[in-house]
Amino acid sequence: MTMKKYLLFGFLTILSLSFVSCNKEKVEPTYSVTFDLQGKGSPIETISVENGSLITKPSNPIDEQYFFIGWYKDAENTDAWDFDVDKVTKNLTLYAKWERKCIIIYNTKYSGITIPNDTLGNGSLATRPSDPERNGYKIIGWYKDEKYTQQWDFKKDSVTQAQTTLYAKWAEYKYYGAELYSNETFKYGRFEAKMKMAFASGCVSSMFLYYNDSWKGNGKIWNEIDIEVLGKDETGFQSNIITGSAESRTMSETMHKTSTPPDSEYHTYLIEWTPEHVLWIVDGKVLRETKLGAAKEQVEDLVEKQSLRFNLWIPNTNVGWVGEFKSKNLPIMQYIDYVKVSDYNVETKEFTERWTDDFDSFNSSRWSKGDWQMEQVMERKNNVVVEDGNLVLKLTKE
Repeated sequence: MTMKKYLLFGFLTILSLSFVSCNKEKVEPTYSVTFDLQGKGSPIETISVENGSLITKPSNPIDEQYFFIGWYKDAENTDAWDFDVDKVTKNLTLYAKWERKCIIIYNTKYSGITIPNDTLGNGSLATRPSDPERNGYKIIGWYKDEKYTQQWDFKKDSVTQAQTTLYAKWAEYKYYGAELYSNETFKYGRFEAKMKMAFASGCVSSMFLYYNDSWKGNGKIWNEIDIEVLGKDETGFQSNIITGSAESRTMSETMHKTSTPPDSEYHTYLIEWTPEHVLWIVDGKVLRETKLGAAKEQVEDLVEKQSLRFNLWIPNTNVGWVGEFKSKNLPIMQYIDYVKVSDYNVETKEFTERWTDDFDSFNSSRWSKGDWQMEQVMERKNNVVVEDGNLVLKLTKE
């Protein structure tokens, strides 16, 4: 082979190698990512990730005694890994952060009643469970010991133990209230009652509209429109709209003065509810108007049919709201002379009387009587009676 041929062969070889080199894709290094569960939960396999890539977040590990909080770059859990931002540039280990589960066991001290356990994070405050029904009894507190020497304060006491048992302290009802409610429900209308409402420190005497499923929570909305005579103020009443839910209620409480105390003589109370407004009228005088779009748009949130109700009861311990209860004032009475209900026509914006009840007798097709627990009282049916042309609600002591 001549020299020229050798040179030509060498040039072609170099050119070929250069061509192959230029067309070969650059291969990024691959790194391993290890998930360190720090002794808890079930293992997660190590994965391989290309340089500069995000990590696909694995399913949260589960441990019977701990809550999984997240993944961190350090074993001390001070620097969290952000799966949407942080990229892999080397071999690394991610460390699980855990929070101990604290279980509260509610011992009702009564074999026929159970309350589900509550599982919380370490240092959390528990929410007092709803009081279970037990005829003639109520729970007056939860205690850390069976002898009831240390009461649990749900506003201050946090859970710090893996397991805490709280013991219910029961007491028999000493006081009995009353509630009257319509079997019908209404959406909009005028609701009028001539009443001598009750007044006594620590008590509530009321007329109100109420969506019957409000108390249930868990997605059910709360709708309520109130007239309430409160035991702390003998010269007026409170108007209120309640919306939201049982878990988070919005209120617009407003106090009003009347010409004479509500228990000294009969007054005519009227709630007018339309899609545009709610009015509270006493003896023909408008004392409050809440319009659509005002007061946190509560008028707009009144969307459910409501029953018409009257009740007489004792709140638990809210002295600032109703004053201090004194049993020497019992019995206490709320007298209703008549109730008138008028329908509202949304198209014509006119009211038409639906019915009037003068309470010459008790109309069981129109009304029902409450028989449930209401804070310090047990509402019972025989505390709702018709006497001398009045419907009488009674607050009594056994």
